[in-house]
Amino acid sequence: MAKRDGEGPAKKGGTDTLRYVRFDTTRRPPPRSRDDLRMGSLMVSLEGNPSADAVQAILLGVASDRGAGLRGSRLGAVDGPQRFREYFWRLHAPEGWKAGSILDAGDLISAGRTDETHARLGEVTDVLRGRFPKARLMVIGGSQDNLYGEILGLGRWVRRNGGAARCGLVNIDARPDAFVHEGEPHDGTAIRRLLGESASQLSGENTVLWGLQRSESSAKHVRFLREQGVVMRWWPDLGEGRTATTSLLDELSSLTARCTAVALSVDLSALSQAQAPGVAEPIATGVPAAAIVRGAEALASSPCPTQLSIYGLNPRFDRDGMTGRLAARIAWSYITQTR
Repeated sequence: MAKRDGEGPAKKGGTDTLRYVRFDTTRRPPPRSRDDLRMGSLMVSLEGNPSADAVQAILLGVASDRGAGLRGSRLGAVDGPQRFREYFWRLHAPEGWKAGSILDAGDLISAGRTDETHARLGEVTDVLRGRFPKARLMVIGGSQDNLYGEILGLGRWVRRNGGAARCGLVNIDARPDAFVHEGEPHDGTAIRRLLGESASQLSGENTVLWGLQRSESSAKHVRFLREQGVVMRWWPDLGEGRTATTSLLDELSSLTARCTAVALSVDLSALSQAQAPGVAEPIATGVPAAAIVRGAEALASSPCPTQLSIYGLNPRFDRDGMTGRLAARIAWSYITQTR
């Protein structure tokens, strides 16, 4: 089980970085019969010394919602990764997949400050990608400020592998996350911090904010993002159904055509409260869930390295597990899609 903020010393550098993650051996998914294989039947932990050739997907939890608390949002996303697993492992396994195909890397051991937690997440992301370069990585939070650490790790891994390192990001969120932080970063700062960090390999033109709502966006932040060349897609212009899906697929296709690696990040509060009640800051209207599911499928079909992150799952406010089930379904679409 992941420790709460401030617990757990760990060494830095190389494989020692993986001491920043902890796997809860008491919560392994139950076995299933051979004719009823579920995703949990495919799971292996780092303790099992998984083969790089066998692992097709990696699950990394970030059990920290300190960033949400610093902003004054309601707490509870610290339990998001574990609740996600409860739904994800129940889903049916794709045909042909074998035990050991999915690595559950455990939950990041968070630090006493958000910026320190983000630094740990960057190191762990980098190391996992280096150790399992062919696997699809999904990061499950936790509050959305952790996006900074995740993309930082992707950028470092891409840069170390040489060539014209260039990351692309589609961030599905109702809010632009462009606050200037004083002291610890909170869950409204990730995009501004990434654009100001060269190690992220992320430029404004390769950053797409999809699903923004003007009622949730500061005019000052919007001006800053325009100056940076960030692509902003506003919720009223996306439409519904196929129109919204086409918009998201077009953004992903454009990035994968010109970037070395592409990430899709989903803040579940971008959906309406009717679809996703279990979040830190619910909103009345939001992007359609079906478009995100299709976007996850398209991301997995990309010829370049990709990763998916889902943030904001707050089980304390999740009616009948609606938000947790949706998060699991999005991840399932990403993991099981064939190239």
